[in-house]
Amino acid sequence: MIRYISQKQLPLEGFGTPPGMILDPNNRWVKLRDCLPWNELSESYYKTLCSNLGRPAKDARIVIGAVIIKHKLSISDEETVEQIRENPYLQYFIGLKGFQAKAPFSPSLLVEIRKRMGQTVFDEFHEAIIETVDQKKKKKSVQAIDDDNDDNDVSNSGDVDSGDAATAMVADQSLADELPRNRGKLILDATVAEQAIRYPTDLGLLNEARELSEHIIDELHTKSNRPQKKKPRTYREIARKAYLSLVKLRRPCNRKRRAGIRRQLQFLQRNLKHIEEMLTEYPFGTPLPLPNWLLRRYWVLSHLYQQQYEMYKTNARRCDDRIVSISQPYLRPIIRGKQGKTVEFGAKISVSMTDKGFAFSTLPPSLH
Repeated sequence: MIRYISQKQLPLEGFGTPPGMILDPNNRWVKLRDCLPWNELSESYYKTLCSNLGRPAKDARIVIGAVIIKHKLSISDEETVEQIRENPYLQYFIGLKGFQAKAPFSPSLLVEIRKRMGQTVFDEFHEAIIETVDQKKKKKSVQAIDDDNDDNDVSNSGDVDSGDAATAMVADQSLADELPRNRGKLILDATVAEQAIRYPTDLGLLNEARELSEHIIDELHTKSNRPQKKKPRTYREIARKAYLSLVKLRRPCNRKRRAGIRRQLQFLQRNLKHIEEMLTEYPFGTPLPLPNWLLRRYWVLSHLYQQQYEMYKTNARRCDDRIVSISQPYLRPIIRGKQGKTVEFGAKISVSMTDKGFAFSTLPPSLH
């Protein structure tokens, strides 16, 4: 339930502090508080809440201020709460009436807030902050122009005749009718949010996929409606020995490597067929008796098999949207050319820098 409190902040002199403590009006958190459009940010945050159901929510000023503090200082949820509890400037920043030694909320609240807000609310935050900064810059530029005009009026005592005024109006109209011109430069760059995963090889990925498929077969057989039916043969011991005999070689030749990949592809193909046959017991729309983490990996296995089969068939080393991690299929290999690490694995992100100094980043949905 929404419990709205006006975001109009008390003056610094009205903020209650312990005896003998005087707050500095030039502190960075005091200045940052004056720059942010709290009402616009609160409206975006309250869109995710119900107006008449549930317990009264925390004030949006406290929630948004805590999120800004966490990301600005790059600290954990627990450290964010401790910093707010100990620092009167941070308590003034998030909108408290006075200094208090008790934490304003639990660290677990930040987890729920991030889930509730999502990328859409964060994008609205960015737009509101950028619009506020643009408006302040325009006000400063207009004020500077007015000051210059006042100086010119004082220095020029003569009046402007009607001909000069008409010429100025025509010039302004012609400038307004012109097509918009490009302003400044837009710097674009692509980078990677690196993930700590083991170096992926075709043989290693196929072995991991085969072991996961065997685990799925075991789960389906255990929870089958016909437990008396014999479990399909997976040849897991033979497949494991074939994998170990190849990875123990220091530098296997290309012929042995392709032979090992072919055998793992055959084992994986057989297991996937068994899984499809076992899933026919469950009609369309019936939930499958698999945990969510295993079900997500099963969706990746068939796509991984198709990629590896096509690369084996064409004797290629690359393919589009190549999967390098079964648990994190959105990760991609990116050649960085760094010394000692030519390839990095992670989600690709793009960063753009405008001429006004604003940086925008685009993350994949999995990292929101």
